Amino acid sequence: MGFGLPAAIGAKVAAPEKVVVDIDGDASFSMTAMELATAHQYNIGVKVLLFNNEFQGMVEQWQDLFYENRYSHTRMHNPDFVKLSESMGAKALRCTNLKELPAMMKEFLEYDGTRPIVMECLVSSEHVYPMVPAGKALHEQIVS
Repeated sequence: MGFGLPAAIGAKVAAPEKVVVDIDGDASFSMTAMELATAHQYNIGVKVLLFNNEFQGMVEQWQDLFYENRYSHTRMHNPDFVKLSESMGAKALRCTNLKELPAMMKEFLEYDGTRPIVMECLVSSEHVYPMVPAGKALHEQIVS
């Protein structure tokens, strides 16, 4: 967790002519969001597609599947990601429903890259598969 934004910034520095998109969850992004200020300072036009479900998704999934829905510290109390991103010099968008998604995605992808851009998408919490439980081998993965 937290690796997406710094890795995307590094990829964009290594290949500035390419479109680099960090697809990130709110918990992961929250760990390294301050790196947007670095991207802005050095004109690194990285794009961040941020899925905000207000949960630490991977941890919640483990608690659902293996710990009988006993949640401990997985709900996120997020900042306003648009304001946070803008305060660090990034352009920011918020998508709240499927109807506005196509136009916002077009704006996001076509953004000129002169500075970072963050597109926050409000989403519901869903499990992500396949996953390999701790201590298990790849052939023991859970697929649904």
